[in-house]
Amino acid sequence: MRDSYVIAKYIRLSDADGDLSAENGKDESNSISNQRELLQRYIDAHPEFGGATVIEFCDDGRTGTNFDRPGVQKMLEQAKQGRINCIIVKDLSRFGRDYIEVGDYLEQIFPFLGVRFIAINDDYDSIQYKYGSAGLIDVSFKNVIYDLYSKDLSRKVRGTKAQLAKKGYNIAPYAFFGYRKSDADRHQLVIDEEAAEIVRNVFDRFLQGQTAIEIAQAMNHSEISTPLMLKRSRNVTRKWNCVDQNQNMWTATMVRKMLNDERYTGKEIFGKTQRKQVGKPRHARMPKEEWIVVENAFEAIISQETFDLVQAKIPIGFSATGPIKSKHVFYRKVKCGNCRLAMTRTKGKHPAYACNTHRNKPDIGCSAYQMDEKELSQIVLAAIRKQAQLMQKITQSVSKENQVTQRSNLSLIEQIEKCKASITKHKHDKMQAFEDMSAGHISDKEYMRKCTLCNEHIEDTELKIAQIEASLKKVEVDGVESLSKSLLPYTNVRTLTRELVDELISAIYIYNSQAVEIVWTFQDEYKELIDRLIKKNAEK
Repeated sequence: MRDSYVIAKYIRLSDADGDLSAENGKDESNSISNQRELLQRYIDAHPEFGGATVIEFCDDGRTGTNFDRPGVQKMLEQAKQGRINCIIVKDLSRFGRDYIEVGDYLEQIFPFLGVRFIAINDDYDSIQYKYGSAGLIDVSFKNVIYDLYSKDLSRKVRGTKAQLAKKGYNIAPYAFFGYRKSDADRHQLVIDEEAAEIVRNVFDRFLQGQTAIEIAQAMNHSEISTPLMLKRSRNVTRKWNCVDQNQNMWTATMVRKMLNDERYTGKEIFGKTQRKQVGKPRHARMPKEEWIVVENAFEAIISQETFDLVQAKIPIGFSATGPIKSKHVFYRKVKCGNCRLAMTRTKGKHPAYACNTHRNKPDIGCSAYQMDEKELSQIVLAAIRKQAQLMQKITQSVSKENQVTQRSNLSLIEQIEKCKASITKHKHDKMQAFEDMSAGHISDKEYMRKCTLCNEHIEDTELKIAQIEASLKKVEVDGVESLSKSLLPYTNVRTLTRELVDELISAIYIYNSQAVEIVWTFQDEYKELIDRLIKKNAEK
């Protein structure tokens, strides 16, 4: 095995399977260690892997129903860059449980990339199947079974959680702000007095007539810890009710969310949202009548009477679960360039966006500037067209370069075919020599001479084939194809829609009338593509 040969060990364990938790203080699950040992034993037992470089990618506590896993994404990226030659997993379900996506990798992507794939317990080694796993009914069935198992398991877990919730058990991994997990029973909540005092303070201020903005200003002025910062001080990494992760800053939205949370009356509430599809991140909000609500599940911080009084005073426009969702084009996209928090959209004949942070915390340095929505739309449309036009130029450049590469490769492939034909001829000559010797037409010595000449020619020709194959240039399709499909249709777009903004834009940061930053959903892929093209041009 060549020293440049790279083997990737991929290890995965889901939350449902693992034994990793905050209570046991372990850095990784036992099963992760077991998988690592199994994969290493397999590599050690196969001499063909001797001298190879072995690297490891691990996703501990990650579902296999999708490929949104940091470990597998990093591994696949390196495979696409040609830095990995072989991937080894315990079984197919460790790599993924979505049979369609797994099938795509086994049948198309890995064969195209020249990556060998081994699933030990499934006795699958792609080197045995030149054209991928297509036609292997046992592999296809296993992929389908793994997928169905995940969906069935998801339904069972959801049903079990619902049954526990009906009994008043708290099944969330963390207690919500104002409470902590009971030391005696992790499914029970007890009041966290320090946090509970902050909750009572918010409710009292609101009943005294202060608005959400005034409450946020008072909290910031008194430097009272936000829910997030209080949890951070206790080494809890979970994000809670705060967009900005570095500043201790209350916002009106945080205050309203707290005022609308009926759990502070001691009710266990389960099933507000439900995942639309197993393995996908999107959730759908469920009708209130389908929620599971258990009263007196734990001690109340706010009485039901106080909570009802607050709800009666909350301005129209806010539901029990937060602001009513808007359908405007830039919904949840526009943010302040200074504080990085969402900007407020003013309604009316000429909608505009403004940052309210300077009202909550005047000394933070945010501007009172308002960006007109129509002006912002024109800026974004122009930016989309420019990106699409740049992508068009890149695609044309890559296409021309690929045509040259393909012509060059065609000549090399023809040489390879001639070499293979020559090897076939000399193998036939060896067989003919054997038949002549058996028939007594030539001596044993003459037969050995002819065999030696044929073997030497075959070895030299195989070496020549390997050298020619090493000269074959890879056609650039990664990234270019996917980005082209995303951008090229919009080279002359004139109308901005919510769907278009969601597809192409992650966030829009407004600094002032002269400075607007657009964060694209394809930003990383685009940068990588540009870097690759610059590197390739530098090598010429």
